[in-house]
Amino acid sequence: MLGLILGALLLHLSAPRYTGMATQPAPPLPLAERIALIVSVASTLITALGFISTTALAWRKERRESRSAALEEQREQLELEKLRRELQPKSEGEQKAAASQR
Repeated sequence: MLGLILGALLLHLSAPRYTGMATQPAPPLPLAERIALIVSVASTLITALGFISTTALAWRKERRESRSAALEEQREQLELEKLRRELQPKSEGEQKAAASQR
């Protein structure tokens, strides 16, 4: 953001100014200022792209982890239901059938 502000300020300062009589063209920016402007704007754009890509990757990772956690929770619930069924006392008919098979 600072680079964009600096670039805008340098462009504003190098723009022609109205003096009342006629517009006087401003002299071109010195080479050092041009280089500083280009480097500043380039680094600002690269930093912004890095921030955007990092944020997008973090969101994707977070979604993957939340889906994984939801699937793990469902698996645990099914396992608990299975264990409850195994531990429930059998009905009388099932108990007699099991006793007659022994």
